[in-house]
Amino acid sequence: MVRPILAALALVQILYFAPLASAQTQKWDQAAATEAAGKLGSSIGGLRDVLQGSPQLQQLATRRVMYEIMDNLRQMEFMSDSLFARLKNGEGMEETLPTYNKLQQTHRYTEVLAQKVDITAVTKPKLDEAETWLAKLAPYYPAQPQIQDLR
Repeated sequence: MVRPILAALALVQILYFAPLASAQTQKWDQAAATEAAGKLGSSIGGLRDVLQGSPQLQQLATRRVMYEIMDNLRQMEFMSDSLFARLKNGEGMEETLPTYNKLQQTHRYTEVLAQKVDITAVTKPKLDEAETWLAKLAPYYPAQPQIQDLR
């Protein structure tokens, strides 16, 4: 009876602490992480604004996917604004890691959805800006899983 419980506890510890073991690729820089999180929030907001005027919202085939993408962007904007505020108030990597992980999880899911729609020339610069700020934030946190291209 004790062995299965110990095995289960060991598995939980491995699964829980494994993400913490993969260290960030860059030494923690509070100011740089705070700046990147702030710029990320505003760039996601700009991207969402561009998508709201997208002609793809008029196409029946992509409308639902576009609404789901816009909702994910709204969530990502909220999370990045929260991340920015917490970093600005002095919270570090460990305190903000759960928010960052949720932000990245939503980002990965949105990338999968985005493979189902066309990215227009109007949307591309705003998308690139958001991706740039997310990439600048990434080295300060543990590595995230990669998604597979569905195309």
